[in-house]
Amino acid sequence: MKMEHENKKTQQQKVIDRIEEVGYVDNFWAIENYILRLGAIIYSLRKEGIGFKGAFGKELGKERAYWKNYYYIPLPPPTSL
Repeated sequence: MKMEHENKKTQQQKVIDRIEEVGYVDNFWAIENYILRLGAIIYSLRKEGIGFKGAFGKELGKERAYWKNYYYIPLPPPTSL
């Protein structure tokens, strides 16, 4: 018998999955998924080496929005010295 909590994802994993799915994450999606500290998660992911760029929706082909979307930016591989 599996424990119920084994199937639950962390908030950080939900954000990563969303970015892999659509290429960005925004506050409206986060709130709908009960993620209230999106900025803290983005900060943690940046510290782990995942790049993000904040933008206001033009990259999605929309007019300027009043909320910020965070887009994933692939980082170049580290160079050896």
